[in-house]
Amino acid sequence: MRMPARSVRWLLVCLLVGGMSSPAWALTLLPPTWQQLTPAQQEVLAPLAADWAQFPAQKKRRLVNVADHYPSMTPAEQARVRERLPNWVELAPAQREEARKNMKKLLDLPPDARRQAEERLRAQLPPVLPPSVTSTAP
Repeated sequence: MRMPARSVRWLLVCLLVGGMSSPAWALTLLPPTWQQLTPAQQEVLAPLAADWAQFPAQKKRRLVNVADHYPSMTPAEQARVRERLPNWVELAPAQREEARKNMKKLLDLPPDARRQAEERLRAQLPPVLPPSVTSTAP
């Protein structure tokens, strides 16, 4: 939906009068380029560096939010982010929405049913490490 020209002019006048005449405020509305990310954000988002420029603004903002919260996550949560981030970002919006719905259904199950469902799902997934790494030596 487009704003009428009159509303845009009024908004600009309010911003100028309000002391926001500096174009610096506009930079906060734009998604960051890869170079504008902090080193910590770049480290977390490194698997996505090659594709960063092609991501839509909303996706970039969400990813920056994940990177900003990364230091406060538990080690298990951080490992999950490192493991899943590249796969999650490649999903189409409809696929992500479907994954969210499935997770909500799983979380709404009673504890015993949830545990059984999680075991069935894990059995369908490929192992994270090759069997030679996970098996114990004789």
